Amino acid sequence: MEIDDFDVYPIYHKERVYNVITAMDLTFREVRGLIDALSVLGAFSAGADAGEPGNLITCTFEDVSFEVDVKGFDVIVYRRDPVAAHGPNFLE
Repeated sequence: MEIDDFDVYPIYHKERVYNVITAMDLTFREVRGLIDALSVLGAFSAGADAGEPGNLITCTFEDVSFEVDVKGFDVIVYRRDPVAAHGPNFLE
């Protein structure tokens, strides 16, 4: 995935504007759930003045795993993978 493929989507959620930066199509429900999950993890605790991007964070929302980086209120989504709800399916 090339960085040129990424788009910036400003999202107003719970009295704050976040920039979701991704090359993927995400639903509004996923974006809101992802932001809420990151909030619970304390990913935005540095606020808007955060320095350089930190470590990648993996979080799950509704059986989807996201790999993201957070810098201030910018959320860079690198991966979106379904999570197997009942383990691997050996019949496929």
